[in-house]
Amino acid sequence: MRRLSLLSILFPFYMFASSIPENALYLQGQSDKGIILAHGKGMNPDFKVVKPLRLALNKDIGFHTLSLQMPNQFEAYEDYEKEQPKVDAMIDQAIDFLHSKGVKTIYLIGHSLGAGMTSSYLVSHPDAPIAGYIAIGCRGNQSKLISCTDNMPKIKIKTLDIWGRDNNEDESFAVMRAPLVGEHYRQYGVEGANHVLDGSMDFVVEEVEGWLEK
Repeated sequence: MRRLSLLSILFPFYMFASSIPENALYLQGQSDKGIILAHGKGMNPDFKVVKPLRLALNKDIGFHTLSLQMPNQFEAYEDYEKEQPKVDAMIDQAIDFLHSKGVKTIYLIGHSLGAGMTSSYLVSHPDAPIAGYIAIGCRGNQSKLISCTDNMPKIKIKTLDIWGRDNNEDESFAVMRAPLVGEHYRQYGVEGANHVLDGSMDFVVEEVEGWLEK
C-alpha cells in the first residue's frame, strides 16, 4: 500500500484553516498588516460603518481587509449570546486566513453588536494574535458575555473606542468607560454623529488610519 506523506495527511486541515469565512468580503492588501471587521445587528459585511472602513484601509494604507458576516437572525440583542462560540470560531478562521495571505499583524474592529461579540472574543482569547482593537458604538446590555462596556476593562491590548456623541445611549456608555483612558485605551467621541456615524465616516476613517499607523 502506498505510504501517505505527512503533508497529504494534514492537507485537509490546512485547507480548512486557511479558507475564508462564509460570506466574508476580502480585499488583498500591499502590506503585511490586516484587519478583521464585524458589522452591527441588522447589517452585513458591506453596509454602514464597516464598508467605508474596509475600502479605505485597503486603498489608503494597504491593509488586507476581511469583513465578516456576523449572526443576524435575532431581534433581541441578548439572544446573540448563544451565537458567541460560532463567532469565536469564525474569528479564529479569519485569523488563519489572513496568516495564509502573508499577514503578520492583525487588528480587529467591531461596530455595535459586532463590538459586543468581538470584545467577548478578546476576553476569552487573551492570547489571540490581535495587535489592537477598535470598538465603534460600544454598548452594554443584559448579557454580560457580549456587553462591550463590561468586557472593555478586561481587554489588555491597545484599544480605540469610537462613538457618535449625538446618540444618548452610546454617549452614556462611553462616559462609563472614561476612567479606562490611559496608555493602552483611547476614546474618540464624534461630534454630531449618530450610532452608525452617518455623515461622519470621513472623520472616523481619518482617526482610525492615524491610530493604526502609530
